[in-house]
Amino acid sequence: MALETLTAIIPTIIDYTVRPVARQVGYIIFYKSNLEDLKSKLENFDSAKQRMKHEVDEVGRKIDQKVHADVLKWQSDADKITRKAKTLLDDEGRANTKCLYICPNLKSYHRLGRKFTKLEFASISYNAAVEDISAIASDEYMAFESRTSMVKDIITELKKPDINKIGVYGLGGVGKTTLAKEVYREARQEKFFDDVVIILNVKEKDNKKIQKEITEKLGMDVDKSEDMGKRANLLWARVKEGKTLVILDNVLERINFEVVGLVGVPHCKLLLTSRERNVLFHDMQTQKDFQLKFLTENESWSLFEKMAGNAVKDNRILKEATQLAKKCGGWPVLVVAVASALRESSLEEWKYALRSFKRFDKKEMNEKAFLALKWSYEQLGDQELKQLFLLCGSCSNFLSDLLKYSMGLGLIKNVETVEDARISLNEMVKKLKSSCLLLDSYDEETVRMHELVRDVAVRIASDDQKAFSRADGDEVKEWPTADFLKKCTRMSLDGCMIPRLPEVPWECPELKLLVLVNDDIGKSQEIPSKFFEGMKELKVLDVTAFSIESLPPSLQSLKHLQTLCLDQCELEDITLVGWLTNLKILSLIYSKVKELPKEIGQLTKLQLLDLTCCSELVLISPDVISSLTRLEELRMGIKSFKQWEGDGPTSGGSNATVSELKHLVELTALDIHVPDANLLPADLFSDKLERYTILIGDCWAYPDIHPTSSNMLKLKITRRNQFDRGMKLLVKKCEQLYLDGMEIVNIISYLFDSEAVNQLKHFHVQNNDKVKYVINSVSCSYSHNAFSNLESLALEDLVSLESVCYGQLIGEPFPKLKSLTLRNLPKLIGFSSKGKQLTIATKADKIVTVDEVGGPSRLFNNGEVLMSNLTTLTVHQCDSLRFLFSSSMVKCLGQLKHIKISKCQALQMVYETSSTTQLNDFRCPNLNSVEIDSCDSLKNVFPASVAKDLKQLSKLEVENCSLMEEIVAREEGPQTAYEFGFPKVTSIEFDNLPRLRNFYPGLHVSNWPSLNLLRFTKCGGVKIFAAEFSTYQDKFELGMEPFFLIEKGKSFLNLEHLLLDGNTEIWYEPYGPLPAELLRKLKGIVFATSHPKSDVFFENLQNTELLHVLSAPWKELHEVETLSRVKVLWLIDMPELIHLGMENSQLGGPFFPNLEFLGLEKCGRLENLTSSLISFRNLTILRIRSCHELQYLIPYSVGKNLPQLHVLDVGYCERMVEIVASNGVDSEIEITFSCLRHLELSDLPSLQGFCTGNCIFKVPSLETLIVKNCQLIELKISPDGLLRSDPKPERLQIAEETDDVSMLTAASMQFGKALMHIPCHVLLVLTCVLRHKCDSYLELCSLHFRVWSLGNNACVISTKH
Repeated sequence: MALETLTAIIPTIIDYTVRPVARQVGYIIFYKSNLEDLKSKLENFDSAKQRMKHEVDEVGRKIDQKVHADVLKWQSDADKITRKAKTLLDDEGRANTKCLYICPNLKSYHRLGRKFTKLEFASISYNAAVEDISAIASDEYMAFESRTSMVKDIITELKKPDINKIGVYGLGGVGKTTLAKEVYREARQEKFFDDVVIILNVKEKDNKKIQKEITEKLGMDVDKSEDMGKRANLLWARVKEGKTLVILDNVLERINFEVVGLVGVPHCKLLLTSRERNVLFHDMQTQKDFQLKFLTENESWSLFEKMAGNAVKDNRILKEATQLAKKCGGWPVLVVAVASALRESSLEEWKYALRSFKRFDKKEMNEKAFLALKWSYEQLGDQELKQLFLLCGSCSNFLSDLLKYSMGLGLIKNVETVEDARISLNEMVKKLKSSCLLLDSYDEETVRMHELVRDVAVRIASDDQKAFSRADGDEVKEWPTADFLKKCTRMSLDGCMIPRLPEVPWECPELKLLVLVNDDIGKSQEIPSKFFEGMKELKVLDVTAFSIESLPPSLQSLKHLQTLCLDQCELEDITLVGWLTNLKILSLIYSKVKELPKEIGQLTKLQLLDLTCCSELVLISPDVISSLTRLEELRMGIKSFKQWEGDGPTSGGSNATVSELKHLVELTALDIHVPDANLLPADLFSDKLERYTILIGDCWAYPDIHPTSSNMLKLKITRRNQFDRGMKLLVKKCEQLYLDGMEIVNIISYLFDSEAVNQLKHFHVQNNDKVKYVINSVSCSYSHNAFSNLESLALEDLVSLESVCYGQLIGEPFPKLKSLTLRNLPKLIGFSSKGKQLTIATKADKIVTVDEVGGPSRLFNNGEVLMSNLTTLTVHQCDSLRFLFSSSMVKCLGQLKHIKISKCQALQMVYETSSTTQLNDFRCPNLNSVEIDSCDSLKNVFPASVAKDLKQLSKLEVENCSLMEEIVAREEGPQTAYEFGFPKVTSIEFDNLPRLRNFYPGLHVSNWPSLNLLRFTKCGGVKIFAAEFSTYQDKFELGMEPFFLIEKGKSFLNLEHLLLDGNTEIWYEPYGPLPAELLRKLKGIVFATSHPKSDVFFENLQNTELLHVLSAPWKELHEVETLSRVKVLWLIDMPELIHLGMENSQLGGPFFPNLEFLGLEKCGRLENLTSSLISFRNLTILRIRSCHELQYLIPYSVGKNLPQLHVLDVGYCERMVEIVASNGVDSEIEITFSCLRHLELSDLPSLQGFCTGNCIFKVPSLETLIVKNCQLIELKISPDGLLRSDPKPERLQIAEETDDVSMLTAASMQFGKALMHIPCHVLLVLTCVLRHKCDSYLELCSLHFRVWSLGNNACVISTKH
């Protein structure tokens, strides 16, 4: 058996051992022949490699083929073998001496060579999809924020499993194709989709071509002879296997995706672009649409700059280029066209282009841009829609005007009522927005049109309808020719400088609309008596902002007139209007008209009468209103007629009565104010009223804004029977309800009984001493989720109100409440109460609140009312509240953004914290602003656990809280070092907090990277403004805690406005050096310091414009680098200051070269103002107070160089002898203060004259001279402006000032004109010159600083104050 087994395996052993060994021995013995054999094989191998390279290169030149991966690997391995073999053959000597080591290599190379030589591939290439050219960004593409953010949003939406069809719409040329390509590139790069396909210019392709392109770009081998149905099946089978994105650009009409083969595939996503949203949303049924709008101004300029190239680097061209870029309006196609065309142009050509752009001309401007808009216009199809578009472009952007014009012209077909016309108009506006011919509006009352679209609309109207249009400050230099006027159908001059109207009447037989809106409301413009005689077919006439003494008689010839607007006019008599018996619309908005004469009663076809803001209208002839029986809308509420009379024998019978409204049976809209509810007849209001703003009672102020679609009712009724059926009908339809008076309880009961409570969006209740609860579930029932649509609730002056909700709540009331205002509710103990009671200790008159568990009163307690949408909370004078929020409100305040608390004297904490409550889960993540004022029991604002998560907070103001000790309170339990980060806080103001000591009493760090404004005033406990945390830890000194502990480089990086009072040191040197970043960006700073040197501060104030030093021990101002931006320098309370700087500076020039205001107060040792550090050439205001060592104000050398000085104010300087020192000059000299308008000298007992030397002063522009308590002199001004002791001139008042501020104010009014010549930022300093009633210099500085911090452009100072 063993022998048989051995016999069987011997051949196998031989195969695996003896024969290989023999071959190895053969290689060793016959190595020379093997070397020759290797050389021969290598030559053949090289030939095979070369042949393979040719084939691979051939494939490389084909776009639609790629080389197989194994072929590429063969090439790489073959190159390695060749290199090694050649190395071996080049070293034969080495092969001879070391055969034992070499021979195995020869064998290996021999084997590999034979393998590679014999290797054959079935094919070396495969078909590959051609990369779409869309994957390459065009030269014009720039990654703008408005575009990149939309691309990201689109990609995000495409990844959602429930979204498979997305649309992008926008005007032609706005960049939809560019955006589609960018989505294509982004989607390919992210590789979220297996295949991404883009088809451009789809509008020129039918379903068959679209299908064909998609299959080709997916690399499908589809026979061209196959029908669409079979290809659709193949395409469907292809895309269902993976994730596919198909982008179809510029879709014009519906695509049948079922025919194409792209339906029922959940992983196939579609992105469509179109010029019209309707095509996407209605025809293609997209699930999400994005509107691509114009570029922002900065983006537009960046694109313009890129396309214009080096041309805009020329400073001469830059000004024209920036204006031209703005004219392009952010429209990419126009930006590219204009900038590219001017790339190599001269300055003259740039200027010509800018002039041409002032009026859009399709011959001169880019034809492509014009045609893109005109194409959109032509696609509207509907003639009514086209006419409305042209009307928007040439007449008005107010919907109310467009309604009046459209009805008058008959543009809105198949409607009979004003309300139907309004609904149709709104639908038409939506369609224009969908076509991108109108922009989204800022409000409900206006439409918005891009400037370039408006230009095109004007052009089309001019070409097609012979319309003449000018707007927005244009000057009509000449009227159209007589030939044009004969064909003209519309003329609109909106806000123009309208020349005198011609005496000879125009012949305008085709004119249907005439709009004349003056740019100067007070300008008196006569309308010639025969002006309208040649306009027999006129249907709409709008004359706005004219002062018309009498309407022209030719107005009566307008027999077809449907709409007449005489808005903002001064009208003496409108009797003639009564003869226009075909009028449907009459508008007198904001006009000064005193009487509506009886002739107006003849307008029996009138449907709309608008008397809004006719504040001087006091007389409406009796029976005029009742005669207008077809009237549908009557608007006379806002600041208009209120002199209603009552019915009966006590009525005067000379004015309109409220009962006349009963005759208006078609009335559907009413704005009215009746001051006395006793004038109301029974059941005045009917259920036909759909729109109304009705005020009943004398306590209401009309809203400043025009009424919206939201019905408003303000009621103050005195008797129960006045709340009748008609009034209840109004309440049921009301969305904004305001209640005042003693009948409030009955009306609230009706709200619940009728379920009208759920209609309300805004509810305001005031002035009642009976109401204890708004919702009382104990005594009455109410519907589930009461006030289900209420957005704002305001409760004011309800002295008995204990809680808003009482008893067991049903459901969740107030689910949509956004704003809650509680004012003067002295007994309020909580928003919701199940059993709280209010008791008053009669001896101490102290209010004590006790609830069912004996705890303190809280506005929000235990999550009883969930207000997940509340954003704004205002609490004022609610003196029974001790806390606002309990710990269990965690789920209720997620959207809270604004808190404002004032005069809540019992309030101890905003957020209740104690040993029994935990706030670890309490969050206000969206809190944006906190304002607290006059809460004398409040000791802090936030607990630490809340403060550390206020990432959205931007504004913090706390003032007049006498017990406030810290902003963030230390919580009980284990203490840790907190890090408070406030990344978005931009404004902090603390005022009159005498006990305030620090931000947080424990170890902490606070970071304020975005802080822009910081103000500390009257915070006596704050000794040090800030210190760095690291140095403070090492050098802590008791009683010198800084308010802020900060980390270097993380706080005050953007601080621009800093105000600290004299009690607070800006920095404490022992805690480390002053960080440069604290001051680097400051534009305005008010501070006090004990640091002996000024340069520590000044060297970092390179951006400062306003510098106030309230107190410092400085003896002089030390030299630093030039502070060229400082315009206001105010030094106060510096008793050691001797001079403002060395007379001979080593820097070569002043470091205050542009100073415009210089003020010095309480600098008792100051000897003179002479300083080479300060330039006086730009000085506008010079004010010196209480500098007793000064013997003169300025030397002659400075006095003769004050060309800009407007105001000179010197007072309380006991030793001052003269204003300008003569310096011993013997010859007569003359100094002219050419701009000086106000000169004030007060309490200068030693003053002997303006100049004691031989000097003549001229003040030709002086308007006010005030001299007080200067016993040794009497200054007078001659008529020719000479300052001397001459008789008092008649043209100038010289006032002996008293302490009566009003007297000085009256004097200051005389130089009101001077204010117009003073820069805005310097006008701020006149707060001190005009002596505002401030208790201290600090208050004056604070007032100045606060206005300054708003920005120089915001400065407006009235000379009346």
